Amino acid sequence: MSEVEGSGGGRVGKIWRKHGGGYYALLAVGTFVYLEIQALTSSFLESEGVRDFVSSEILEAIFTFGLKTIINSFMAGIWPFVWAGNMGLTMTAAWAGGGYLVWSVILAALLARREKEYKKELGL
Repeated sequence: MSEVEGSGGGRVGKIWRKHGGGYYALLAVGTFVYLEIQALTSSFLESEGVRDFVSSEILEAIFTFGLKTIINSFMAGIWPFVWAGNMGLTMTAAWAGGGYLVWSVILAALLARREKEYKKELGL
């Protein structure tokens, strides 16, 4: 693994690289971020307000949130099952398939532009 590939991104970057850095990784990271926001929101809503959340429950929130982060990391890896459980198989296939079409078009455009830059640099 190169120095660039192995660095940066923190926890989300590790999940991205773990899943190959492609479209599957994009959906895994998106699922992870969604689950983390959902966990943080539910922890906040379970408290009796901002002061209560910050002062009296901060340690409990950190430990609970940390455990949920570990679980969410695992769940992000099996995002097709998470999505199918939440949206149903047909909607999962439609969203993942439609997203892949958009992903491949964007990726193809970026690679084509990059190829032109390389050819220009090499004088081809």
